Amino acid sequence: MSSNIQRIGATRRADDGGSIGMLPIPDARFWPAEIREWYRNATGDCGPLDVFIFSSGQVGSMYLQDAITAAAVLPVVGALEWHTERGFPVFIFEAGRIDEIRHRLDRCGYRVCVLDPTAKQKRPSKRRRAPVVSIALARGTQKGRRTK
Repeated sequence: MSSNIQRIGATRRADDGGSIGMLPIPDARFWPAEIREWYRNATGDCGPLDVFIFSSGQVGSMYLQDAITAAAVLPVVGALEWHTERGFPVFIFEAGRIDEIRHRLDRCGYRVCVLDPTAKQKRPSKRRRAPVVSIALARGTQKGRRTK
């Protein structure tokens, strides 16, 4: 086991009832900068009790600290749902579990936001530009002509 990996969840069980052992948690100091930046851009400003579920068709997912929060709160996180291959924690589950996971996190005091990264974002309407006003005309003078 790498020195930057911790394990949580001594009582985790797979859906078939077999023990899956503890889940590996990569040290947050070594999570890739690009995934942390992506996460910040996707979630915006959030507080310490905000967690995010990403809904993409048939699957839901939670990343970084939100994945760890889910693993700590939920009674079952299957070994096939937990991923750390790229150096950061990811919890990927069937979309049908989103409501259950949201409910359990809500009961623990978290504010759960479900984001759909594939949904079309509303584009801001283009602002109509006001016509350009000539300061010289506004003052009553034009080049080569004086006003009284």
